Amino acid sequence: MDATTQVLGLLVIVLALSVTMITTQIARRRRALLRPIPAYQMIPEFVGFAIESNRPLQLSFGSAELTGPSTLLSLASAELFYQIAQRNAVGDVAPLITMSNTSLLPFGQDTLRRAYQSRGRIDRFRNTNVRWYPAGARSLTYAAAIASIMGDDRVSANVFAGRFGPELALMMEAGLRRDLPSIAVSDQLEGQAIAFVFADYPLIGEEIFQAGAYLSDSASQMGQTITIDLLRWVLIAALLILMGLSLLNGV
Repeated sequence: MDATTQVLGLLVIVLALSVTMITTQIARRRRALLRPIPAYQMIPEFVGFAIESNRPLQLSFGSAELTGPSTLLSLASAELFYQIAQRNAVGDVAPLITMSNTSLLPFGQDTLRRAYQSRGRIDRFRNTNVRWYPAGARSLTYAAAIASIMGDDRVSANVFAGRFGPELALMMEAGLRRDLPSIAVSDQLEGQAIAFVFADYPLIGEEIFQAGAYLSDSASQMGQTITIDLLRWVLIAALLILMGLSLLNGV
């Protein structure tokens, strides 16, 4: 790594830290700085309808795991599910958390337990609301099980946030037949394409990692999210400027 690259890298780090500190302080006063993401805006309505109808939400990790390349995705999905479950904890029916990888079973149980504990309703927590179904990436058995519980448990809405492939189409189609609203995101290209087409409110790319900023009162997480958005625009502007300079030099 040459000296120029090191200096540029240091400048980017300093800029990111500076912007994060500034935006964190601003975010304490103005949440409006966050760009709107429809999926997060709809979560209060999902939760409200679930409570009023006395029907559970279905929150799915898919085939994500804690011991592989989808570890960070699993943590981000768990944060989203925690925020949803915490809001839902004031109702009588707990959400269902499902997965097809056994490594997430205790993790899902802890996520649901913490949500109910934070509301002082730990007596309403049930381990049986966290369910494992036959494992395997792109598991059609898992997809069939999810489609089945939509009817058996009278699910009110679906949130698919994790690792999904083409099997997501079967689950989404089952939800559409029952007029169930849905939020979906996947780290797999096939799954993300299906989520974009089928889901009422898809999450795109890194938006799954921003659940804490949009659904909690954490100023630091809001500041980090705003910083990422600002740096993205700075990077785009820099690339456009460099492109323009290259074209001018070429002429």
